[in-house]
Amino acid sequence: MDIRDVDLNLLVVFDALLRTRSVTRAAAELGMSQPATSFALNRLRATLGDPLFVRTARGIHPTPHAERLAEPLTEILDSIRGRLLQQPTFVPEQAERTITMNMPDIGELVFLPRILKRLSEIAPKISVQTVNLPDAEIEPALRSGAVDLALGFFPELRSAALYQQRLFTHSFVCVLRRDHPRIGDKMTRKQFIESDHAVVVGGHADEMLEAELRAQGLVRRVVLRVEHFLALPTILSETDLIFTVPYAIGASLAKLADIKLVKPPFKTKPRVVKQHWHSRFHHDPANRWLRSVIADLFVDTGQQMRRPTATVETE
Repeated sequence: MDIRDVDLNLLVVFDALLRTRSVTRAAAELGMSQPATSFALNRLRATLGDPLFVRTARGIHPTPHAERLAEPLTEILDSIRGRLLQQPTFVPEQAERTITMNMPDIGELVFLPRILKRLSEIAPKISVQTVNLPDAEIEPALRSGAVDLALGFFPELRSAALYQQRLFTHSFVCVLRRDHPRIGDKMTRKQFIESDHAVVVGGHADEMLEAELRAQGLVRRVVLRVEHFLALPTILSETDLIFTVPYAIGASLAKLADIKLVKPPFKTKPRVVKQHWHSRFHHDPANRWLRSVIADLFVDTGQQMRRPTATVETE
């Protein structure tokens, strides 16, 4: 017998008949009419090649073949109900797992303190791991589940397979030593051009900032290039260098050394920080819960979740 020839709905009727030993009671339990239940029983008999039930004074009684099928039938239906039909749940207070988030090193400074504080309050058994993958590896990692979320400014994540949610936007700020000898609480374009600057190489934000500055006729004299943001606070506090970064980064760095934030003498397009996840996990309870935690901590009011296309990024 080919399983494709079997109406699996009949197994539910078979189970009800085995338990109730009555066509009438089985029909009532299943919400079917008695003729429909009798018709289903006749189909079962034809499919399995056995009478299955015989009438007695106390109702219907299963044949030996039907009794042999009772145990495996129960196991099959219980498995379907428990594994296929039961809605997955996620209880953060009891969950013991590791959450993996992709973010740059400065993202760890901006995001992690608040995330860890919140998780310690609502999901104390959850641990956190961060990675900083190359651009081309982020989407495959999200698709496979190796990474749960990508947090930050990732303009290259434009696949239709990914969802995204805007968290916040930020403009740029200049970071420099608190007692800078030439620049006080305000900065002129002349001071910006004549000063020495520091940059972090390889970052999207700085590459785009450089292009915007050149479009406005502003050329920085860069005398220091480093690979990590966290090297800069101490360097800035001991030199006359200027470091231009998104405001959230500047505010975080200012907590680490004796440096100050000064409004830059130019205008740039604000950068949009988002959380990204793969469509495979859009309805996953654990991923949905994690996204809600991130949104509660960082999202601007009024922002909505969007799904990008391959050609147009929604913000």
